Amino acid sequence: MLVTYIGENSSLQTYGFRFQKDKPVEVKDKKVLDKLKARDDFKIHEAEKPSQQKGSTNTPAPEGGALDADVGEGQTAE
Repeated sequence: MLVTYIGENSSLQTYGFRFQKDKPVEVKDKKVLDKLKARDDFKIHEAEKPSQQKGSTNTPAPEGGALDADVGEGQTAE
């Protein structure tokens, strides 16, 4: 399950995990999850995977390099 630290500090190390503010960390240990649920400075995400942020993709760049918006497909070099 994913856990996000939402406290005052920029990061916190507890129960063997390093939590950075507003960055989800996967925690599989049920005992640790139960302890974190009891704390107000942690948010437990019920979903297995975080939703992708707007504008981010996991698509790799094509082998030929980056795409250039100014060059259309089908144009040949002169």
